[in-house]
Amino acid sequence: MGRLFEIYLEGMEIDQRQVWGTMVLFPLKSKQNEGPDYLTLSEALETGILEITEVSAGGSVPELKAINRGKKPVLMLDGEELIGAKQNRVLNTTIMIGPESSLIIPVSCVERSRWHGPSLRLSKSENVMMFSTRFLKVGSVHHSLEEKQEFRSDQMAIWQDISEKAKALNASSPTEAMKDIYEIKEKDLNAYFQAFKLVPEQKGLLVFIGNKAAGLDFISRAEAFKHLYQKLLRSYAIEALLAEYEERKGRKTRRRKTQEASEAPDGAKAREFLKEAASCEEKKFKSVGLGFSCRYKSPKIIGAALEVDDSIPHLVFFRFEDEENSRGEFRGGENFALFRARKNFLISI
Repeated sequence: MGRLFEIYLEGMEIDQRQVWGTMVLFPLKSKQNEGPDYLTLSEALETGILEITEVSAGGSVPELKAINRGKKPVLMLDGEELIGAKQNRVLNTTIMIGPESSLIIPVSCVERSRWHGPSLRLSKSENVMMFSTRFLKVGSVHHSLEEKQEFRSDQMAIWQDISEKAKALNASSPTEAMKDIYEIKEKDLNAYFQAFKLVPEQKGLLVFIGNKAAGLDFISRAEAFKHLYQKLLRSYAIEALLAEYEERKGRKTRRRKTQEASEAPDGAKAREFLKEAASCEEKKFKSVGLGFSCRYKSPKIIGAALEVDDSIPHLVFFRFEDEENSRGEFRGGENFALFRARKNFLISI
């Protein structure tokens, strides 16, 4: 029997592709073990079952406190945004917080120029961290786990990447907030929301931008995925939009046209990506909450998953093009290898 994530990847059903512009989306379905019944972060915050606050009146940039007062566990996704308090943050790793329990959770700041607020509480957001900023973060957290067994990100690299995106999209804001990029570009993103439709029993999405595989997100329960679908779609759509903007500004050396359906990656290409992801090296670390945080890498892919009770509530993989990472050596802190990889991904589309 193979490793659990391999079983999940091999058992995924790839639904009919959906195409808009240069973005191609394959809905994913699965009959694998759904694992424990859980609420999503937004559901739990909306009902007041979950409370997330600064760790103290003074606060700490890389940490927040989560309290689950409910009878069900709550799933909080890697890259999912929380807004308010002293500054907006995103989760550094996928966490499942158990019923009637509290945790200190590792986060990254996505609002560089604010450290104040009328309340210490954070609330839900409609966003997951932008696709390539997210894989930059996944890579730096992977490195931190290997070196220090900590779920810490390269905060400076994240701030720099958000700043670069805001500049490229002409979407700057006073507090340099990632959320403002999404809000400023909401009208442009609406076309993607209209083009890509949730299908019955969908549990994931696999995305190509141009002819290049970008990544996939998988959630074990269809009802939970329904709550997360728009957030995850936004994180990939903003990347496709960024590629369009970079082309318009003449940053590319060759002309890219809108992709015809006949030219778009097909199901075989999607299955090829799943097989490539299944070949990754796996390392397991005790999760911040329930279960284990599994980390994956190969020369061209990096990923992560949460494993709880012989199930995988969340699985994410990203693919990139970067010769400097040809051996899959991800670094944090002292350099920006993954930041360069994001640029190379866009240039190669």
